[in-house]
Amino acid sequence: MATRFSWGADCLDRPAGPDIDIPPWIARAAPRRRAEYIAGRCCAGEALRRLTGKTTFPGQAEDRAPVWPRGTIGSISHSGDVAIAVAGSSARYCGLGVDIEKPLTEAEAREIAPQALTERELQRLRTPADAFLIGLTFSAKESLFKALYPTVRRYFGFHASQLVTWNPAGTGLLSLTRDLSPEWRRGQEIPLHFCCLENFVATRVSIEWADRQVDRASRYELY
Repeated sequence: MATRFSWGADCLDRPAGPDIDIPPWIARAAPRRRAEYIAGRCCAGEALRRLTGKTTFPGQAEDRAPVWPRGTIGSISHSGDVAIAVAGSSARYCGLGVDIEKPLTEAEAREIAPQALTERELQRLRTPADAFLIGLTFSAKESLFKALYPTVRRYFGFHASQLVTWNPAGTGLLSLTRDLSPEWRRGQEIPLHFCCLENFVATRVSIEWADRQVDRASRYELY
């Protein structure tokens, strides 16, 4: 689910809903940050309603990761005035990650590239400021982190994976460049799905329990 939102006073003065828990640090945050949080939880609530038939909203853990209702798993992202969320059954998925990013300028792409891309990825760029590919790679790695964090329970940076391939149909493949856990080893390949929402790039990584130790892309379901 995705939505546009506003951070104007008229929007924020409206009740967020009795079931959306607003953490103290969000309540004290700037209007834009509060709006991002509420919009993301609203998207998650609608995704959960379509999944389970019940309107519920994720809470927030001490590490600020979403806490999904029992039996579900999901991910939330926002960029600019757009929020997006996905939800699935935790009996089927051990990891779901979603990310959305606004278009990069060439200057932003040049600045981000050394931080987000490995040396191999940098060498494959058509130009040093390939804004679309740099933005796609950045977003894909954000989705991968969100999908794997509940399993590996550790933070890892952008250089822990690399984009191996992608195609205009909206699919691609990430490969781990280092060991993250006994289940997730260097060289394992993880599929991703992406699309363009207006000018934004949205990516998603879906990892099923049945496939968590398999490194072949064909075993993953992409949709």
